Amino acid sequence: MSDHSNKPDFKEIAGQLGCPSGDKGIKTAEAMAVNNGNMIGLTIAGLSPKSNDVILEIGPGNGSHVISLLANTKHLLYYGVDISALMISEAIKLNTTAVACGRADFSLSDGMQLNFADGFFTKIFTVNTLYFWKDPKAYATEIRRVLKPGGIFILTFAPREFMEKLPFTQYGFHLYSREEAEELLIGSGFEILEVHLHKEMVRSNSAGMEVEREIILINAVK
Repeated sequence: MSDHSNKPDFKEIAGQLGCPSGDKGIKTAEAMAVNNGNMIGLTIAGLSPKSNDVILEIGPGNGSHVISLLANTKHLLYYGVDISALMISEAIKLNTTAVACGRADFSLSDGMQLNFADGFFTKIFTVNTLYFWKDPKAYATEIRRVLKPGGIFILTFAPREFMEKLPFTQYGFHLYSREEAEELLIGSGFEILEVHLHKEMVRSNSAGMEVEREIILINAVK
């Protein structure tokens, strides 16, 4: 009889990527911090953080990248919202000093509403969360609401053409082409400033091997 005990549970992998929880969630977050590190770095560079910016990140994971963001830009305020309570607690642990001095704030989100005033943020970004938005147009509109006029939003994701090749994306992922993502933002009131395309080598969560991933960064303005 064949042994299936070591075969990946793709549905569980998908669930952890969408909302990490438990001991496996901590390991998933650590892996995501590594695998998404370049995407996050490119996105933050695209934002060109400035002193006195108030930045929101949707889906910061364990927030391990926030330390360097704050260290590189004085007087910048950072807010992170996530649908995973575990990720919020992990991010607070990893950014204790920044949270204590009021430069960083992490809070739980329902993935539908953002509990901030209109025009609260100068810049907003999110990396690899688009696939899990429950009501994409409503959420994009909500993101635009909390962004100040003239503020920048960068949406970073891997396109359908790449994502559909991964065995776990059939479980709860909504995949997008570049054109579909642009249409979503335009339909929610954003203006597209520019789109950047990149490729990188990453370790697959399912196959345990290096794969070439396509990356799309859509830079939009309110």
